[in-house]
Amino acid sequence: MPFIKKHGIQMINIKKSNIIKNIKTAVILITLSISPLTVFANSAVVTDLNEPLVIAKKYNFQSKRLGEDRTFYVHLPDNYPLSGKTYPVLYIPDAQNKMQKTAAITDDLTTFGKRIPAMIVVGIETNKNRKADLSTFDSSITFLNFITQELKPYINEHYQTSGENLLMGSSMGGEFVLRALLEQPNQFNGYFAISPSVYYSDFTLVDKAIQISNKKQVINKKLYLSVANEGWNQGVDMLVYHLKKHPIQGLEWQFDKLEHESHGSISFRKSYTDLQDYYQGWAAPHFKNIQDFETQGAIEGLLRLYAKRSPSVIPVSLLDHIAILYLDEQQADNAIELSLLAVKEHPTSGRVWRNLAFIYEKLSMQNEALAALEQALSTAILNKHRARSIASHKKALTEFKAKQG
Repeated sequence: MPFIKKHGIQMINIKKSNIIKNIKTAVILITLSISPLTVFANSAVVTDLNEPLVIAKKYNFQSKRLGEDRTFYVHLPDNYPLSGKTYPVLYIPDAQNKMQKTAAITDDLTTFGKRIPAMIVVGIETNKNRKADLSTFDSSITFLNFITQELKPYINEHYQTSGENLLMGSSMGGEFVLRALLEQPNQFNGYFAISPSVYYSDFTLVDKAIQISNKKQVINKKLYLSVANEGWNQGVDMLVYHLKKHPIQGLEWQFDKLEHESHGSISFRKSYTDLQDYYQGWAAPHFKNIQDFETQGAIEGLLRLYAKRSPSVIPVSLLDHIAILYLDEQQADNAIELSLLAVKEHPTSGRVWRNLAFIYEKLSMQNEALAALEQALSTAILNKHRARSIASHKKALTEFKAKQG
């Protein structure tokens, strides 16, 4: 054993019987240690609930403009059937690739971040002839007409839309967004062109932008333009140059170049940040105390702020927070006024009545508190709230009656 001798390794003489004995012992120990886990895993009961997580509903549209059927998807915000509100609509081409990601972004910004309003997302597939739909001039205008003259009216008729419409796309989709802005600027309020392939159409978009500027045509819209670190962005650079040199009247636009993103990765990040920027100031204001609230205009200031928004409804949580602040300052009338405003703003909500009952109870207005709790329950039942919510209102009412004897 030259290798062993060379490295000074000393061999130990162990009897074969001892080796076998030790191996058997080790196997028994391993078996005992693993067996309970194995039995536990095998005994776990897993049931297929047959309830898939649905991101969007898929539809087929028989388009006269296109002369063919076209697939589109609709993603609705949480509690959409119950809310009675109206919502902005975000339209996106390339739905076959972008629908899930875009819906995830809007849900995150709406539900968890509360940075933008809840919105409807409508995605249109472009997988039959993507270049014709998004880049070739005549056919892309036909595709745009399908969206603006057929699909958009359908969405407005069948869904609770606010009248605010956004258009977002990347790559050829970004090129399509720019064409929509320059050809039909009044169809959308905000335009998001992410890494647009301006060069694909021989820079005709640049020429169109210059023509609009020379004609002094006014486009009172917002444009978000961005590009990644990629080798074919000369068209975007040229467009940015001419937008600076030949500004379009009324157009609010901003350009962002992300050196650490690629053509494929930029769309997710810019979708997230651009939507936040478009709705900057939309997030509910935070008031540290009553003095802070009144310095910013009190109730009248809050109503003015939300009158500019879509939807213009003040969140329950914000009104409840301010009511509690007034209650802590022993300003009962103002606390009640804020809670009644919440009832007015959210007529289908049982929660607002529960909050009002809490205020009444703290002010020893027991009859009013009882009436508010009863109204919370009846509102939840009338508007077909979840069983868990209805049960919660029943429990609160029962416990309140028990306390009153």
